[in-house]
Amino acid sequence: MTPDLVLDKSDPGDDVAARFDYQHSYAAINAIGLIISDDYVEVICENHEDYLLKNNVGKFIGKQIKTRKITLAPFKAGDPQVANALEKFCLLDQKFPGCFEGFDLTTNHAFWENEQSPSNLPWLLTTLQQRGGIKGLRENNPLRQFVKGIAGSIGLSPQDVATTLIRTTVRGHASEITHIRSSVQEALCECPGIKDLPYATVAVIAKAVVQLARDASAKALRGPITELFAPGTDLKKAVDDQLLAGKRICKADVLAVIDQFKGSSKPYQDIDVSTLVTPADAPSDLVVAFRKLAKGGVEAARVTNIEDRVRSFEKLFIEWCQKYGANEAKKRYNNVLAAVQFEAAEAHASAEKGAEPYGSVMYGALAERLKVRAKADRDQLYGCRPEHLIGAAGVLTQQCKTWWSPRFDVAEDVP
Repeated sequence: MTPDLVLDKSDPGDDVAARFDYQHSYAAINAIGLIISDDYVEVICENHEDYLLKNNVGKFIGKQIKTRKITLAPFKAGDPQVANALEKFCLLDQKFPGCFEGFDLTTNHAFWENEQSPSNLPWLLTTLQQRGGIKGLRENNPLRQFVKGIAGSIGLSPQDVATTLIRTTVRGHASEITHIRSSVQEALCECPGIKDLPYATVAVIAKAVVQLARDASAKALRGPITELFAPGTDLKKAVDDQLLAGKRICKADVLAVIDQFKGSSKPYQDIDVSTLVTPADAPSDLVVAFRKLAKGGVEAARVTNIEDRVRSFEKLFIEWCQKYGANEAKKRYNNVLAAVQFEAAEAHASAEKGAEPYGSVMYGALAERLKVRAKADRDQLYGCRPEHLIGAAGVLTQQCKTWWSPRFDVAEDVP
């Protein structure tokens, strides 16, 4: 036995890498937002905060990202990571007065909200914002004690701390750290012309935009070396200017990454789908389906839509169980799958006669066939709507009973 054949489950390095990847991916989502909206003009990575979002009037939002295994307890107001983030917001607000529109603390996990208590950060911040400060509160009031505790730790007045916290928001996504990659792809699909690209192409673009954010988070000079050594140049200032430039992501940077792949006439060829679409890119129980749809060149908007349709079909199955019992529900479920499998086979037989990839053509044909079938055989399909039937097609795809391209070897490591 050699070390390259045994997985070291005690090594925390990959966990640390996943946490940084979450931060970079979240920055990438905000960078993609520069294309969707004109409200913000720059994302500045690892400069004073995890990243700064600059709006079109020169104000900033300071953002911090905190990650935690989803199996652990939600963040509480008194947790060191939370306290440190809020303290840093307050100090930064004082260091650059009038520059910050607000502050945001985001986590893949959630914030504890079981009751109105000093541990409930969303309640504390909302109450503070509604009151406009702590004036008039008794000394033993939990909100006053919360604000004064932060103020005492960093040497600021409670009024200054309250002024910052009033402009602070928190958001929890309640999802695994690795699911952030699929969120990057969903954000990309909001950009003009992206949702109609093959899913595999969108996955490649998503990885490239995340890499853009990762590069901006590193200390890298951005500019020609001649600027550093030009006559009369203050070298220290020139280096600082280039380091700052390297941390900035603007709309043009993101568009350049997208155009690099979007402009290819054959973006779906020469792509190894088995490594492109990983469990981090799709729901863990739909990875096979996502890979197969991607291999077939199905558009990103259609692929990401499959998950919702599968969940809709699964919800219907649960409703059948509750109403008719498990045996009847299973019979209905299997009958619907059989009907959809027939329609999928017909759509595949028709589509494969054309040029590859033919997954998009097959999807369109199948959607139309299922729409007709749902209307014509409503009773035989137990009242299923077309979206339920598309969900059934997603289940069949995951089970390798439906293909959207010529068959290929799906990676063995797929759960």
